[in-house]
Amino acid sequence: MKWWPVVGMSKMLTEKEKYESKHEAQKLGLFKRSLHLYMIDVGNSNQLNFEIHALHTPRYNIHRFGIYFAASPRHADLLIVLGRPTKKMIAPLKETIRQLPTPFGIMLIKGCEETGTDPEKLNLPNVVAVMDGCPTASEMLGTLLKIAGRTD
Repeated sequence: MKWWPVVGMSKMLTEKEKYESKHEAQKLGLFKRSLHLYMIDVGNSNQLNFEIHALHTPRYNIHRFGIYFAASPRHADLLIVLGRPTKKMIAPLKETIRQLPTPFGIMLIKGCEETGTDPEKLNLPNVVAVMDGCPTASEMLGTLLKIAGRTD
């Protein structure tokens, strides 16, 4: 039984869409199975929050790839840093990184704003991916799949 024609969709969008990213993860193969994410917003315009939360929708359904959001940085494999950190958010960001278990990775998404500190200048450890601008949910998913080693 196919459920999507009932709600008016003509096809299931997630099955045939190819997720690609122009950003390369630097340390591929670090995470072999499931990937648990913790997200910290250090100063973005809220657009990145909407794109991240779109990954939970049935269109992307990141759970089928074994990618989950963790409620605590102590349970996460990958930290997603949204935006350019403001001065007051640098200390909470470093404390969050200190609480991550090893091995861990950090994915930087700078966002569209020019305010705040460039996160690459903070010398954060284990940065596996950097995304400039305001990426879409598909681009984020493509980068996450590369980090998780799920792409060709």
